[in-house]
Amino acid sequence: MKLRHAVLGMAAITMLGACVPASGETTAPAAPVAAAPAVKAPPTAATALAGIEAFRGSWVGASDGEGEAKRAAALMIDASADGALLLRWRSAEGQDGAADIDPKSMRENTVLFPPSKTPSVWTARLETGARAKAKLDGATLVTELTAKTGGKTEVQSYRRTLTAPGQLSLHYTRAVNGKIESTIDADFVKLP
Repeated sequence: MKLRHAVLGMAAITMLGACVPASGETTAPAAPVAAAPAVKAPPTAATALAGIEAFRGSWVGASDGEGEAKRAAALMIDASADGALLLRWRSAEGQDGAADIDPKSMRENTVLFPPSKTPSVWTARLETGARAKAKLDGATLVTELTAKTGGKTEVQSYRRTLTAPGQLSLHYTRAVNGKIESTIDADFVKLP
């Protein structure tokens, strides 16, 4: 993260409430997941949790927006032993070096995915009526939000990929009726 993004980054972290889930800490699996046997066993909730474990925690990142705009974001990912998944993210956008952040430039979302029957795949319906789906695909956690507004279908896709220990890249796209309207690429670091 570049130094010039520090103001927005700190604001996003503060506004995320230190990235602590409202329910408190979740419980990790009782036993560690053993190494894969020579013959690959079918995935279970325990192996899905082991895969998501690398994503668990609080993350902060920043990206350049259009023109002089800069964007900072905070992300919290948590999972429970029963297979539930919680994603909470906030972002703020503003001018580089600006001391104040306009509340209108803040965006946030929280999705609590209940335990799933399909390992590494979660689905939920948001209060807004939007459908949310998350899928763990190796080192990438893909989240899609789909909603109908004004007769149009909007799909927001978040591809979060682990690039190194404690580092994550985000590729975001927003499509309306299949046409990509905007994209954002950002790099995140994991907070200790």
